[in-house]
Amino acid sequence: MNILTLGAAANPIGSYGMLIFIVILFVGMYFISIRPQKKQQQKRQDMLKQMDKGDKVVTLGGIKGTVESIDREAKEVVVDCDGIYLTFDLNFIRSASPADNVKDATNKNAKKVEASDDKADEKPAEEPKEETKAEEKPAEEAKSDDTKSDDAEK
Repeated sequence: MNILTLGAAANPIGSYGMLIFIVILFVGMYFISIRPQKKQQQKRQDMLKQMDKGDKVVTLGGIKGTVESIDREAKEVVVDCDGIYLTFDLNFIRSASPADNVKDATNKNAKKVEASDDKADEKPAEEPKEETKAEEKPAEEAKSDDTKSDDAEK
């Protein structure tokens, strides 16, 4: 028994080392899992607080619609899905985007489509030029054949 106590007394840092290791593990777990989860929950709460009538939402079940009304006291939201009004718990909303952002996104997509249409308009304009060149060549060949026959007649 004296040997065990002498070994423990000779290395006091070893017993504190295990305690320090456990503390480092808990600090690491906080920064790896707990802190990001709290940030995500705070972001979600802010999204739900900013949600208003007319916003586009997606539920946890994947149903997409527009917010018709919100009852924050009862924590319920009424969603208009193509004329069908569904009532959901406020926590059942996965994501919400303001109606202004939805319009901006559609305007950006429309600009991209217009730009691609402009490019598409340029290509057909080039193609007829090639076709006219192709039409001119046979006409020239026909003329040269005519001149050959005229030369042969003379």
